[in-house]
Amino acid sequence: MSPNEALETAAQELDPDPEVLDPELRRFLEASDSDEAAQGTYPEREAGADSGTEEETENGGDHRGELKRQRQGIGGIVSTYRHNPELHESLGHQRTNKTLERLQHDFAAKVQVADAAKIALDNEEQRLRQLRKQAAAGHIDDPALLSYQESEVKKAWDRLTVVEKDRDSAELALLKVSTAGLTSVSKAKKEHKSAKKIARERHVDQIRRAKVDIAKDAYERDQEDAIIEAYLADQQRRDQEAEIHQQKGRRRLKEAQSGQKAVKQMAEDIREARLQHHASRVLQLKESRDAILLKIRSQNERREKKQQKVKEQREQHRRALLQDGKNPYEVWRREEMKERKEEQRLRMQAQAELRSEKLMEQLIIEDGTYKHKIQEEKRKREQADEFQRQVGNYAKEQKITQYMRKMTIGNVDVLDPTGTALRIDPSKVSIQKSNAFGLGRARTEEIQRVEQQVRTGNRRIEQWKEAQLPNEEEELAEALRLEQEQQLQQETFLRSASGDEPEMDEEEEEVDEDEEQFDEDEDLVEQKLWVPNYSKLEMQYMAAARERQRKNICSVQTWQGKEFKGDAFLAKPAVIAFNDFEVGKRYRQVIEVTNVSLTFNQFKLLPLDDSVKDFFEINFVPPGRMSAGVTRYITLWFVPKVSQDIVSTFPILAKTGRIDFPLRCTTKKTILTITPQDPEANPVIDFGPVLVGESADRELVIKNTGALSADFNVLRSESGEQDEQLTDMMTWLEKGICKSLGSTKIGFKFVPTTLGEFTTDLRLRISNGAPGDANYEKEFCIRVRGSCLDVPIYVDSEEYDMHTCVYGHIFRESVMIRNRGSVAMKIQVQKPTQIEGELQLNTALAYIQGYASQAIQVKLIPKADFLDRHPEFRDAQRPDVPGAFRIPMRIIGADQVLPVNTCLIGTLTTDAMTFLPGELNFGPCLVGTSAVQRLIIVNESSLKRRYAFTRLPSHLSVQEVPEDVLQEEAWGGLDAKPGTIAVVDAQIDGVLGSLLPGEKRQVSVLYTPESAIEMDCKILCKVITGDLCVRDFVIHCTGQGISSSLEFSETQLDLASIPADAATKDSIVVRNVSKVPQMLNALLPPFELSGLKMTPMTPICFTLQPKESQRLQVEFKPTKEYVDLLKMPVEEKPEAPEDGAAAPPDGEEAPAEEPGEMDAEEYSRHQMEDIREHGGRRWDAEGTVHGSWRLPICFKTASQGMREGRDQFCYLSVNTCVLPSVLAMQPPILDFGDVTAGQRALRPLVITNLAAEEGAQELQLEALPENQGFTVLNAPRAVGSKPFQFMVEFKPQLVQIYQCSLQMRTQNTRVQVPLRGKGVSPVLKIEPQDGVIHMGAVIYNREAKDYTTQQFLVKNESPFELVFKLETIIPADANHHGDPPFTASPSSGTVEANSSMPVTITFRPHRPNTIFREKILVNVPNQREPTYVYLYGHCFKYQAYGLMGMDFKPFGRQDAKPKAAFVDSLAVGTCSGFSAGGTFEYPAAQTKEFSLVFERGENLKNLMIGACVPPGTPTAPQEKGVPAVTYDFQILPGEHASLFSVEVPEGQGKPDKQAKGNLQPGKPAVKVAFRYNPPAEAALVFGGVSLDHLNGIGQWITCKAKGVLGGGFVPPGETPT
Repeated sequence: MSPNEALETAAQELDPDPEVLDPELRRFLEASDSDEAAQGTYPEREAGADSGTEEETENGGDHRGELKRQRQGIGGIVSTYRHNPELHESLGHQRTNKTLERLQHDFAAKVQVADAAKIALDNEEQRLRQLRKQAAAGHIDDPALLSYQESEVKKAWDRLTVVEKDRDSAELALLKVSTAGLTSVSKAKKEHKSAKKIARERHVDQIRRAKVDIAKDAYERDQEDAIIEAYLADQQRRDQEAEIHQQKGRRRLKEAQSGQKAVKQMAEDIREARLQHHASRVLQLKESRDAILLKIRSQNERREKKQQKVKEQREQHRRALLQDGKNPYEVWRREEMKERKEEQRLRMQAQAELRSEKLMEQLIIEDGTYKHKIQEEKRKREQADEFQRQVGNYAKEQKITQYMRKMTIGNVDVLDPTGTALRIDPSKVSIQKSNAFGLGRARTEEIQRVEQQVRTGNRRIEQWKEAQLPNEEEELAEALRLEQEQQLQQETFLRSASGDEPEMDEEEEEVDEDEEQFDEDEDLVEQKLWVPNYSKLEMQYMAAARERQRKNICSVQTWQGKEFKGDAFLAKPAVIAFNDFEVGKRYRQVIEVTNVSLTFNQFKLLPLDDSVKDFFEINFVPPGRMSAGVTRYITLWFVPKVSQDIVSTFPILAKTGRIDFPLRCTTKKTILTITPQDPEANPVIDFGPVLVGESADRELVIKNTGALSADFNVLRSESGEQDEQLTDMMTWLEKGICKSLGSTKIGFKFVPTTLGEFTTDLRLRISNGAPGDANYEKEFCIRVRGSCLDVPIYVDSEEYDMHTCVYGHIFRESVMIRNRGSVAMKIQVQKPTQIEGELQLNTALAYIQGYASQAIQVKLIPKADFLDRHPEFRDAQRPDVPGAFRIPMRIIGADQVLPVNTCLIGTLTTDAMTFLPGELNFGPCLVGTSAVQRLIIVNESSLKRRYAFTRLPSHLSVQEVPEDVLQEEAWGGLDAKPGTIAVVDAQIDGVLGSLLPGEKRQVSVLYTPESAIEMDCKILCKVITGDLCVRDFVIHCTGQGISSSLEFSETQLDLASIPADAATKDSIVVRNVSKVPQMLNALLPPFELSGLKMTPMTPICFTLQPKESQRLQVEFKPTKEYVDLLKMPVEEKPEAPEDGAAAPPDGEEAPAEEPGEMDAEEYSRHQMEDIREHGGRRWDAEGTVHGSWRLPICFKTASQGMREGRDQFCYLSVNTCVLPSVLAMQPPILDFGDVTAGQRALRPLVITNLAAEEGAQELQLEALPENQGFTVLNAPRAVGSKPFQFMVEFKPQLVQIYQCSLQMRTQNTRVQVPLRGKGVSPVLKIEPQDGVIHMGAVIYNREAKDYTTQQFLVKNESPFELVFKLETIIPADANHHGDPPFTASPSSGTVEANSSMPVTITFRPHRPNTIFREKILVNVPNQREPTYVYLYGHCFKYQAYGLMGMDFKPFGRQDAKPKAAFVDSLAVGTCSGFSAGGTFEYPAAQTKEFSLVFERGENLKNLMIGACVPPGTPTAPQEKGVPAVTYDFQILPGEHASLFSVEVPEGQGKPDKQAKGNLQPGKPAVKVAFRYNPPAEAALVFGGVSLDHLNGIGQWITCKAKGVLGGGFVPPGETPT
């Protein structure tokens, strides 16, 4: 069964309703139906649906009919879809239902309200009836209550009337809607049932589809299981096959590996061989390099010696000229000009001679060319004549005629058949040799003819022998002629082979005919004396006979109508060649001639050329007629007699025409081909680029295809210096032999020693010395070029400077190796070898791609004894530099013979730094003062080093030693050890600094103890060497802090910078903090040195009692003399004596100058020494005079006496500065005095420009410290002629003394104004001290008009102002409107010193509550402990109230947490109360029932009762007419009533079963004490058995007490108790 069939079967089994469709299809049909309905395509369907709906509405219908109609309306699908009318109708029904439900709820609520109003009316009426009864009985105290209650009843009636009207309206609206609502309800129920039915059917359909999906999923799982099983089987099969193939692969791999091992072994052998080869190459390179270097050195030495010799000669010449009184430079200049002119003249003369020589050479060349041209033309003409004689028809006829004449007796070529002779016999008319010639029976004519031929041949031989002895020019011309004749013969042969015969000029024909005729006549004259004379007719007949004979010799061959064209016979070989012959030898060649015509044909041999026929012998038997394809052989013998080439033809005459076979005979020659060649066919040797230190070999191949060898010579050419430089670097084979029929290689070797490109020419002269045509002499120009390049592997620098390296640290350097070549090369670092832990290379073996680079990382970690262990690395070029190293590096390339050498240089140094002394001992030092120790820092390294003292404790600081102090110490003016001088700090931070190599620096380490404890710590100095290395040094410091008996308000006074003749003052407060009197003595330096004064007058010596303070004022008033203190005063010269004045006595001389007088520098130094001895420093800077003084203050216990006890010292620092007078400040010191912490104070500062004529001063302010509390409110501006005022604010945050300086600067000066102030904290007190304030109880009224007030005092018990602010920490239960329950006035304020301020608390509750609590913070800055105010209050509807007993004390947030905050949040609902008039009311705060639980051991429990303030308090209290507030508590009778008693008030009444009394309105609540008196414990014995083990098990007992609070204000309509 297929999957589809299985699914269909499952669907049929599971489908409960075949009409139910798929939901997706149903949604699709619904959407289609909605679209068609919207377009109006189903009007009838819509109408049907509407009518059906109305009928269903009228008749009620059922669900089946509804579903059926839905199916008919929307295509038979179960759907809840409805058209727009139905949807609108359904929504209308739903709205009607909602309206009905809302009206029902509204009606029910209003019915409840009406019922509640009716109940309230009943209560009010009942209360009214009670009041009337009381009025009738006369028991009512206030008649107004009756009228009030009547008004309350009337209000209840009005309220009931209103709510009943609302109820009736709601009921009427409900009845109106009920009629239409019934139909809507039924409709909604029907729609709900229909939707429920559809949902049920949809659920069934979903179940069916789910089952179909389950069946489909099961079938798919089965199919998947089958596929998996098949896959697993196939996978198993594949695994088995894979295993088989793997085994085969392993075997193949094993075989391959064995083969690879053999190959690797072979490769290793090859590599070893190559290594050996490379080693030999390297050794060869080294030898050649050494030789080249030796040669270069020798050349350099010769050049240097020559130059030195010239220099010495020149120097001698110069001295000789100087001795002669001449100017050597002028003489040399003249000689140089003379030599230059002589050189120019010689150059011009040489150029003229060269031009004349070139002209003569050109004339000679042109003359030779002209002669050669004439000879060439003559030779060409002779060749043309010879050609015409050999090939032309006329020549042929002449030969035939001559032959016939020679062979006939009458020397006639034509026999006249019409003559008178009766018979013509050939033997009678011809002289052809016969067999009788050799027997002596020949005729006389034949013998004469042969003798004539012999004589002619001898004559020709003689002529040839004479022609064999020409001169060299004739030989050259003859060789050229022969060469041209050969070329011409070849051209002639080619033309004759093609059938083209050149035409001869008439003049040439005539000359040839005349010459031939002359020869023939000469011959004929020698033979016969008679020459027949032919008539004109005979001549015509003879021509006609010749023509007929010529035409009968050759004919056109035609076969079967096809005419044959071309050569009828072919020869094999096609060219008859006798190559490389030697004179005197005999050579043979057989020629195969084949008939290639169409039919029978025949041929005969024609005579060879006369010039060559004597050298050949032909053996041939005439074949007669030959059929097509028949072959005959001709044997040709060649016997050379002269060493000349022969270029001719072997002619035959066939029936179809003459055929010429090429005939060539060549002597042994030298035929050379030289490779390589350039485009101009010149031999070339191109070495290409060759690396320095390497060599290049090239070969010039001379291939000799001839049979004659030749000698060659390679000679230098006369060229320039560059060519000589190249030839000096080259070697070659200078002479040799070019073998015949072989190749000869001439080797050239190029060993460059200089970089650059070089070219030169060499002469190759070749000669074989052969005679005749075999002679070969030629000279070639060999072009030689090459270039010398640097090695492909090179480094960027010959030296890599690692600069200065520190022992024990890591230093890296990248040696960049580059490859100039395009091929990757393998490199290896041969030197240096790695040193474990000190010298590492990464990497020592690498490959460099073409035109790329490779960095070799060198890692150097030298140890302190590195150079001692490796002395080979010491730099010999820098022996004077300690620690200098030079590490050579040698890098070899795989294909580079010359290694790459570089080196790493640098200097090794230590990172040590010396600190002297190694330990600092400050000794005892007073708290608040400083002790100084001088520390000398010595840089032992060769690098600049930066140091920093890090993590210094707060009691230690480092400062630079002033330069002037060091200078004065260098002068030796002070006899004190470093560090004992009072003024040693220049306010220069010495934490950071730098030291040059070997530099020493002194710093001052200050110890300022913060407490009287022993100091034993270590300070850390971090030293940065260069940019990389950091080292820590530790310095041990010890000292002892000693508590000071004195306390100074300030330890440093920075007096304002003022001009001369101005004054500035500042003061400090000294306080004795010890318990014994202290004697003080303050010493000031002389006024002329410091310009300082102190009040009281100097010297200051006074005694301070315990806790006593004394103010010391320091005044600085510089004078002109103070400014010019360092200038030596000018002494006035004594005036000359007047006339008549007494002159010095004779013989007495004027007083001489004292030898001890000082100059200006010594005077200045002396003054500086005086300043230093008095504890001061002075320096000038840009027109200003600065001074810094340390004023010693000595103190000790007063009871010890002046000479007893140990003196203690402390120092006051005073800094002064004298400026040019530019700006004036008023006041010079801005003192804010005491300001409460957290408050602000303002002070003005006026600035006046004293140099207004110089222009306005652009004033700029420097930022004030943020933590000092001072702020400048104005923005700075230019100060001109008018003064400018600053406003400065002081707002301290803490209780302390604040001081800083306001720094101002202009373009001309700087001004510093001291700012002072003290943050103080006043002492806060409040009354009551515990802060608990009970506001009493208030009667609740809706308008919240009643309230109570209480006051508490905020006291300031300090001499400073106190500013407070009240902040609510825990608020009371908030009112729902209006102000909070508790309000304070004022909420903030300022309390003057030693005074107080009242604060009023108002309690105004807006609702009833048992207790109101609020916690308020009295916020005053900088208080040790916070101060709180705790407020309590109550609000009740009745004037009398009762609550659980409690203590009114300070509380926290957990205590003030409300227990039922939700009750007050209800505004509507059944839990709210309504008054008789129907208005909202808060629930009563009064608790009706109290539960007092006495735990074991407790005997007392309390309740609190009281009376609220009268209504209308405090504006209009209603005390009249209000009954007194009474209370009545009694223990109700019961089983255990005897164990309890009540007492009111607690501790003042008598415990009894009942307590009565009155309560005073507005007074504090009274405690009601309930006492429990348990019975005495009886013995636990029962039946004579003791039950003591049950002791401790108690029993709970219960007793009720009733308390009635009456009288006082009672809310209207409420019960009086």
